[in-house]
Amino acid sequence: MLKNILNTLFTKFFFAGVNFAILMIVSHILGTAGKGEQAIISFNIYISMLILTLIGNSTLIYLTPRKDFSSLFLPSLIWIVFCTIIISVFSAFNWLYVSLIAFFGALSEINYYILLGRERIAGANGVKLTICLTNIIFIGTLSVLNVFNDVKYYVYSVFLAHFLGFLFGFIALRDDYFSMKLISINQIWRNFKLLFSLGFVKQIGSIAQTLSYRLSFYILAAYCSKSLVGIYSNACSIGEAVMLFGTSLALVQYSKLSNTENKELSINLTLKLTSANAVFTFLALLVLCLLPKTFWIFAFGQGFGEIGFIIRLLSLGLMLLSCSSNFTQYFASKGNFSISTFAALAGFVVTAVLCFLLIPKYNIVGAAVTACVSYSVTFLIEFIYFLIWKKRNI
Repeated sequence: MLKNILNTLFTKFFFAGVNFAILMIVSHILGTAGKGEQAIISFNIYISMLILTLIGNSTLIYLTPRKDFSSLFLPSLIWIVFCTIIISVFSAFNWLYVSLIAFFGALSEINYYILLGRERIAGANGVKLTICLTNIIFIGTLSVLNVFNDVKYYVYSVFLAHFLGFLFGFIALRDDYFSMKLISINQIWRNFKLLFSLGFVKQIGSIAQTLSYRLSFYILAAYCSKSLVGIYSNACSIGEAVMLFGTSLALVQYSKLSNTENKELSINLTLKLTSANAVFTFLALLVLCLLPKTFWIFAFGQGFGEIGFIIRLLSLGLMLLSCSSNFTQYFASKGNFSISTFAALAGFVVTAVLCFLLIPKYNIVGAAVTACVSYSVTFLIEFIYFLIWKKRNI
């Protein structure tokens, strides 16, 4: 297990380093307004991927040890194709590229989660590494050649990255793909209903939590400016990068607990990993909060000096949200996705209310305070439910 944790940590931190480099390049070249436009495009892509993976999401980690590959992949693929067509046909023309990126991104996610469900952590991490390496190589090369002067090139890099990420996962699971057997319509329908019953609840939670993270982008753009979106999005990305340690632990935890029925082991492991998560996240946020304004200007360019202030406003919420990831994966490993979904929906309600109350008056500060309160509410609900489960099972 330690080897898997270290492998995942290396991947996540490498991923964070690459994303930080991309943030720097985009921010320096495109400025605050261009960075704001890029952040909104990224959010649109991510929301589309959440819709396409409504039944092919992290619930596959739980189901993979219990179902064969064909039973999981075919219903998921049918749903992805259907949703891609719907988004492409009925959305505005400028969403066409979003649906194509989301298509390959969703296929990459299926491969990723199936590999995790088999505890093939290195292979799963390879999917993510391929995506982030492609991004930085493409953007970095265009920057050196002085070609990267428009947000459309960022879109091209994301498309290529998800396409290659899918190919890596396909190769890692080639034995399953080449031995995949056709199953009857009745079997597909039964498995679809199973995936939907678990995945829908889980993904509604993911969508709600994502909107809690990013709804403020749209509100800031509507009431303020894309320049403020650019500043705030960078602060959010850097602050959330700190959570990579916790989410890495939580992913390995999920993979491990999905393959055991020992209740006491599950609870004790969750408590240990949550404690490690809290300590690391606190120290990392402390370092970020102490960095001077000049550092952020050096890293991202003029106009980004307030990033440190925004991170300080977000810090408590980020630490609590990072810890809640361990509780989320504990419940998921037991096949319960409703608790985390309820917590995420509660956080989204808080976000939806406070965004319209605080952002028009306090702009970027209102967005940060809204996020902090929302994250705290999500954590408290999951923590209370975990205590209840702990009392019942030990």
